Amino acid sequence: MLLAACGGGGEGQGSDATAKDSLATTPSDGGGVVNVGGKLFSIPSPVQTALLIRSTGAAYQRDLLMDKGKAEVLTGRMGRALAVGLFGSDLAYATIHKDGQTALATLQTIEELSADLEMGNAFDKGLVDRFRRNVNTQDSLLRLSGEAFRAADRYLKTNERGDVASLVLAGGWIGSLHLALAHATGDAQAKLTPRIAEQRKALDDLIALIEANDREQQCTALCADLKSLKQAFAGLKSTYTYEKPVTDAASRTTFINSTSTVVITPQDLSAIAEQVAVLRTKYLI
Repeated sequence: MLLAACGGGGEGQGSDATAKDSLATTPSDGGGVVNVGGKLFSIPSPVQTALLIRSTGAAYQRDLLMDKGKAEVLTGRMGRALAVGLFGSDLAYATIHKDGQTALATLQTIEELSADLEMGNAFDKGLVDRFRRNVNTQDSLLRLSGEAFRAADRYLKTNERGDVASLVLAGGWIGSLHLALAHATGDAQAKLTPRIAEQRKALDDLIALIEANDREQQCTALCADLKSLKQAFAGLKSTYTYEKPVTDAASRTTFINSTSTVVITPQDLSAIAEQVAVLRTKYLI
């Protein structure tokens, strides 16, 4: 809700993606949990991915964004729904990097696609006007972006459009992964490769979410391609080191200190990037 560049060490070298387990209640940078039909799916947030990219100090790359002209020729529901999510990740990326004019144009594209999906009523008619008035204020743009997608989410849930909602989430996830992979070079690699590795679990949830909502069996090919991407993630090597949990009786908090590590090689990143590049364009028809 992320490639062509797969820099790093020399041939055969990899990056260690290490994370500590914790029971702390602070939200992770990875995103949120989606409740669909009583089942929980963990899908990362494009805004949080964009924030992570910016925190690495990596330069803003406008050429990574989707061509807005593609939205004008989309005719299928699947392509339009995926595009809403893809442009949503672009919106977050442009907004985080204070490119207000691009963010505004992207929001307008999202609004047009949403109207084609019969989601036009989800958006406040004054939203784009407010976005335009605040185009140079990052905090306001982020708030307005969040407001737009919360409104769309409410609309889809209220109207039982789970199929469209799952595809929008898929598009946002693919777009965010594209951006993360494109920046996973040089000094930024150490921060971004752990996040990329975490997407193995998110991908399982995403496939399950789409299949659960694909009542008309229109997403079979998409799920097959997502499972091909899953195979690219399967090459990642992981280890788990147990450490005894520590309990703070005063705060009634238990900290799980076990450590999980994932090694990601340049070859792994290339394989993942190749599959994401296919997903990012194949269904936009």
